[in-house]
Amino acid sequence: MPTPPPPSHTYPASCHCGSVQYTVTLSPPLTDPTREVFECNCSICSRNGYLLVYAKHEDVNFTAGEEILERYTFAKARVAHFFCPQCGSSLFAKSLDASYKPLDIKAVNVRQFHDLDLARLKIRGVDGRSA
Repeated sequence: MPTPPPPSHTYPASCHCGSVQYTVTLSPPLTDPTREVFECNCSICSRNGYLLVYAKHEDVNFTAGEEILERYTFAKARVAHFFCPQCGSSLFAKSLDASYKPLDIKAVNVRQFHDLDLARLKIRGVDGRSA
């Protein structure tokens, strides 16, 4: 008998103004006790209020507005941070440097997920400031 696939859940998400809309499929889902959400203390993550989960590119599906996304890089330009140009919502980041982080993963800001109870998440701090 084949092993059943692990549980997953697809979360609807958008920027504040709704110009950019997308879904993120996570396995395990955020309700799974093993799923952690990361809060990095580096300057950009702190200022943008990121609470991050990592998803494969194919698990992030845009339904509107992908073409308007703006990106920001700084310092060594190893990571691009994507945001809505209309309302400024920080949506996700992805590596531009395979020697730094995998290129097939997005660090997705769960604060943009619809109807998510942040108090129920298992949040783990990450020391990105020292990286």
